[in-house]
Amino acid sequence: MLDSLYGLSGKNALIVGAGKVPHAIASLFETAGAVVVHAQEPELSEEGVKTLFDGTPELDILVNGAVVTGPWPVDELSMDEWDRVHATNVRGAFLLMRQAVRTMRAHGRGGRLINLSTIGSVHPVLHGNYAYGSSRAGTNALTRQFALDCAADGIASNAILVGAIPSDPFPAGCPMPPTGPGMQPERFPMGHGTPEDVAPVALMLASAAGRYINGQAIVVDGGFQIA
Repeated sequence: MLDSLYGLSGKNALIVGAGKVPHAIASLFETAGAVVVHAQEPELSEEGVKTLFDGTPELDILVNGAVVTGPWPVDELSMDEWDRVHATNVRGAFLLMRQAVRTMRAHGRGGRLINLSTIGSVHPVLHGNYAYGSSRAGTNALTRQFALDCAADGIASNAILVGAIPSDPFPAGCPMPPTGPGMQPERFPMGHGTPEDVAPVALMLASAAGRYINGQAIVVDGGFQIA
């Protein structure tokens, strides 16, 4: 019974993203029986995304973990940096989701869209997260819009809002050290989590167990927002 609920045998999954959380999800999905293509740093242009999906014509599950992050002081945040963050986190997310829907509609089996987002999209976590927090709020909005528009095709769209999971360092050259509520240990009632705490939530959303979950932003933060 558990395998029928949480197994992914016969499913084809595309996991996008080079971070530790996408890696943990890819590993768990393979254990659950899925055929997994893990594209760690694909080109998120229209042509690049189309080429990426040419290799997955029978796609059942998309997990989008592509991300550009990093806090910047407001007076030092250039529009080039703003555009770079939004190009991946919003524009890139849209291109990936749109192509996934096209692929899923073509084979007619439905499917699952899962975006990795952040609690910083709904609650300020770090100082200087102007570009990242707002871009992930855009990812959340895309998640809900696809959920509404694609439900009739049997395609569910959900987001996982990750928090309290130390994973990947900020990019080199980021001028602002991380400060703010997200750096205060007393804000984590259950301590820090791991990427392996996020992966089972993605498995639930991708499997039969998540069949009736659509348009949701599921928070995995160990209770940060209640502390």
